[in-house]
Amino acid sequence: MKKALWFSRHAPSAAQVAEVAAMGFEIAAQDDGLRLGAMNLADDGDLHAVLSEVLDLAAQHGAEACFGVFAAPVQECLHRTANDAVQAGAWGRVLTCYAAWNVQRSTDGGKPTFEHRRFCCVGALSDAALRWVRR
Repeated sequence: MKKALWFSRHAPSAAQVAEVAAMGFEIAAQDDGLRLGAMNLADDGDLHAVLSEVLDLAAQHGAEACFGVFAAPVQECLHRTANDAVQAGAWGRVLTCYAAWNVQRSTDGGKPTFEHRRFCCVGALSDAALRWVRR
């Protein structure tokens, strides 16, 4: 089974783990992914540091994908990798990223709860995408 990372401040649900497995992946270094997913991204320096750690973690574990929840600046890096790949004509080594599609299932005024629908491929992350992040 191929390796994947988890990137979110919340642990994956049983349904999410099952879906990841059905896609041919097993989650490696989940505790590290939870720690990184919970980091506060207050500026571009934080963004660069966290994404660098994600890529290092992927290299350490041979991960080919990353599942979880991605903040807007992370999604911007994923988009940038895709644009760079189109212009270069090749993807090279990247970490394919899948975002959780969660639907709200709470009643009005109640505590927000979510039900996992499925994972959506939202882009990829590479070292090349980090070069434009201001530090």
